[in-house]
Amino acid sequence: MKIVAIGDVHGCVLQLGNILLDDTITGDELIFLGDLFDRSPFLNGDKTVLEIVQTAQESPEEFGFKKITVLRGNHEDALMRAIEEGPDSEIYELWEYNGGDAAFYALGDTYIDWLKTLPVYAVRGDYLFVHAGVRPDVPLEEQDEQDMLWIREEFHDVEDHGLPYTVVHGHTPVDEIEIANKRINLDTGSFFTGNLSYMEFECDNWKKM
Repeated sequence: MKIVAIGDVHGCVLQLGNILLDDTITGDELIFLGDLFDRSPFLNGDKTVLEIVQTAQESPEEFGFKKITVLRGNHEDALMRAIEEGPDSEIYELWEYNGGDAAFYALGDTYIDWLKTLPVYAVRGDYLFVHAGVRPDVPLEEQDEQDMLWIREEFHDVEDHGLPYTVVHGHTPVDEIEIANKRINLDTGSFFTGNLSYMEFECDNWKKM
């Protein structure tokens, strides 16, 4: 099984289009690692990216894939909670502080049902795809969702996270794709570098989770 994973998009419409319309980038499944929106360098970029991704997910064959999976990132998580708790909530302030746009928030009800369907992680063969990472030495079935959406140093700074997977993640921007011990970081800071990264993976013993 050939998997293509894309790092944090953050409303980068042009870069996303370049990947999706590239006939050489194909496979059995395309996985987005979360953070589709916020901090977009393009006018209405957040809305446009969501529309493109939802359209692609409904018709993956038109983009060269059999299936498209979208994982939840911390920005999806923050927006969902901000919609549920309202614009006077602490989570709304945190979402806005991290690049949330009030005009985009006003459209939130349009996307909330879809956002709630997004899984936090996906296991494909020996790879664990997740937005931020994992809590080291905690079995997958005991991981806290908030850790998998928000964790940073506690995950990055250990030599071995202790899980039997190579963890493919985003969330923490790096200058170029980072390949470390049992983890791969695909977040290359698209919204300020203009570089939206992706990587191809061959997955044996594939199973849907």
